[in-house]
Amino acid sequence: MAKMHLTPELASELDKVELSDDGFVVGRIGFALELYFLGGDKVETRLALCKMLREYHALFADKISHYLKVDANRLTKANGEAYLDYYEEKARSLSPDEAMDTMVFGYPGKKIVDEPASISIAFTAIGPDPLIKLGRSDICAYFPASFVAEHGYGVLLDLAMRWSSAVDILHGSAGYSVLFEHGIYSGSETLTVLPALKRFPGLDFSDPSSFKVDSEDSDGLSFKSINWLTILGDKIANRLGDKIALREKLGSSCPVHEFDGGIVVQAGDEPQLGDNNRGIVLDDYRRVAKALKPVRFEDYQLGLFALPEPYDSVEETLNWVRRFD
Repeated sequence: MAKMHLTPELASELDKVELSDDGFVVGRIGFALELYFLGGDKVETRLALCKMLREYHALFADKISHYLKVDANRLTKANGEAYLDYYEEKARSLSPDEAMDTMVFGYPGKKIVDEPASISIAFTAIGPDPLIKLGRSDICAYFPASFVAEHGYGVLLDLAMRWSSAVDILHGSAGYSVLFEHGIYSGSETLTVLPALKRFPGLDFSDPSSFKVDSEDSDGLSFKSINWLTILGDKIANRLGDKIALREKLGSSCPVHEFDGGIVVQAGDEPQLGDNNRGIVLDDYRRVAKALKPVRFEDYQLGLFALPEPYDSVEETLNWVRRFD
């Protein structure tokens, strides 16, 4: 089957997609860049994350509308770049023992709505403690399909490599994804988004908190799932062996990009959704999934998806994780 190119017309249609339950929008379709890393309790890491927020702000400066102050439970209007200065001050002043959580939103019309925003970015910067022994932090940025169609896929690769090199990266991904409301998603809405995930294998399930909880008892040296771009820090990539052998296994259609601290594996020349209903198979994604399978996390106890009976949350999670096998 022919590849699906992200034309402006298709992007406009994707921006309008709403995954709804009884009229309540729980998910949208767009692009996500999701990174997991260590050292979130360090000032230099938190300032590096704030720099990422500034880069994101520059891309959507006229659309950013609200942000969440550290330890607050209500959003504050974002006037210009002042909120970025606020976050940087917090990065310098917060104790290493205190988590730093940030959320930034660009709501349509700059009015808060109780649903996912396709323009949003959030990070959690923490260190190890008795309850969170691995101390993994994360940053997750969303991009409307229309933005990617206008700026090109290269913007995702550029950000993935530069942001990954700025932290002690473990793993990450970038490409098509279901977009949730940062900090709100509880997993209970999975029945609403599961049909889309099952039909379109190119869609990621972007919920860092669920993955970190489910994999907390592991050594942290395995990744969640592939996407168009799969980022592996050296700690994980080295477990795969020689990079030359990896390139030979993947072939010319799936390049391996190196950065200071790891690699980015690219599944084909452009992101794809695929479509199981129409028999659109993503061969490059399958090639990447096979090559990286030895370092993929599968030891789920609860599952990424919170599903009612008769569903089995772990079984459905593994079905999704193994969708390219």
